[in-house]
Amino acid sequence: MTAVVPGVVGALFDLTSDAVVILDGDRVVAWNAPAEVFFGVRASEALSGEPTPLHPHLAVLLGLPESGGPVLLGLPPHGTVEASRRSVDGRTVLLLRDVTAVLRRQDGLSRLAALSRELLVAPPSVAAVLQSLVEEARSMTSAAYSALLLLREGSLTESSHFVYDAPRHLFPEQMPRAVGLLAVPLTTRAAARLDDIVGHPAGVGLPGVHPPIGPLLAVPLVAGDQVLGELAVANPPGGRCFDELDEDLMSDLAAHAAVAVRWAQNAERTREQELVRQDVVDAARHDIRTPLGAGKGYAALLATRMDRMSPEQVATALDGLRSSFDRIESFSARLLSDDRLNAAPAAPRWQEVDVLGLLEQVRRDAVAMTGRDDAVVVHRGRGAPVVLAGDPEHVREVVENLVGNALKYAGDAGPVTVSVRREGEQVRLDVRDQGSGIPEQEQAALFERWSRTDASRAAMLPGLGLGLSIVKRLVLAHGGLLGVSSRPGEGATFWVTFPSAVPDDAPAEGAA
Repeated sequence: MTAVVPGVVGALFDLTSDAVVILDGDRVVAWNAPAEVFFGVRASEALSGEPTPLHPHLAVLLGLPESGGPVLLGLPPHGTVEASRRSVDGRTVLLLRDVTAVLRRQDGLSRLAALSRELLVAPPSVAAVLQSLVEEARSMTSAAYSALLLLREGSLTESSHFVYDAPRHLFPEQMPRAVGLLAVPLTTRAAARLDDIVGHPAGVGLPGVHPPIGPLLAVPLVAGDQVLGELAVANPPGGRCFDELDEDLMSDLAAHAAVAVRWAQNAERTREQELVRQDVVDAARHDIRTPLGAGKGYAALLATRMDRMSPEQVATALDGLRSSFDRIESFSARLLSDDRLNAAPAAPRWQEVDVLGLLEQVRRDAVAMTGRDDAVVVHRGRGAPVVLAGDPEHVREVVENLVGNALKYAGDAGPVTVSVRREGEQVRLDVRDQGSGIPEQEQAALFERWSRTDASRAAMLPGLGLGLSIVKRLVLAHGGLLGVSSRPGEGATFWVTFPSAVPDDAPAEGAA
């Protein structure tokens, strides 16, 4: 620095916190402390006459005008500066204000605002939100890897989601547990910023398969008094260490992430509730058709043939009509019940069910609906059980769905036969029709929701493919089994089983 008047240099160095470099031609003659920090080179090295990290950028810097305001320049890999050039006593003075952090912060806040608009205006699924967040974390910190672990509700160690922005083979297939190093941000509710995880006291508990990690930054996701999970970025061993700005940006992102995750969880929960509600409405619409059809059949019978019916026949028709209305009322009550709307699985109200009485009711309803006395035939072999265990409404719903399907798809081919027999500790009911049968390749999906055979669609028969899915749900709720046996041209037999006795662990009738 002897080539420059000491007083001028000293005053310049004291007046600014910018990096100041003074050149005589292309030789450095002054290099202050902020220049040491920005370029990572001590003044003694810079003044040695050897090229410095500044020299690759000299052509651009020396081309700056000597008057006017500072110019924004990128000086990779060191950062971005507001640069000015001045002349003092024939020497070039470069003033370099490091604005890298300022620009990064501005860019980070701008990205956060855009991300918030994207995630909160129309929230996607939780999984999509988490993926957007890890991608943003990696981009915001220029990290090699990023990951987000979401805790299972009510647990501080079990994870419900684990997403990452890195090659798939570097991460495990299973959900990691939040233990060891993964637990630090969750238990402290503070950021964990490490220059190298090696040697850290809690440096265990990372997934068994994970990328090679040196520097790590992990921040918790906190909503009110609840820790939702953590967001982390990492670099390979020897990679760039994360600084305070990275930590600030990640903390801001984590705050936005907690809101976005909560928002997406609530939206997803609402969508699931709507699906359950729609399931119930669809099932109720399907279920109510049988008693409605039976009621119409009994009403038509009384309207057209009452004068030719015996008192016993009139009483039977009136009883059937009354029973149909009772069942319609029961379906309506179940539809309006909050419990029904919020719980898809059926909870049986266990009782002993009179099998023969139930089948006789179904047979009479079929006669009323079809106008044919032989529409349904009930067969009870020797030693067949007279009772089974289950919820009377649910058991009848199962039988009515199976008989209704058989009548709709094959009733014109001959009577539908319903038989009952004992099978071990179960009571088996078979519903057989004499229709055209069902191709084997279509049988596997018959009990799934919305499933219909090609033949039913081609014939444009009414229905949504719900009946057999309802049968499956109700039978499985009773611990029973179900299946179908059919060959083309030989009809079809659908069968279900129910327990022969009320299970020992079944709640008492009427229990909440």
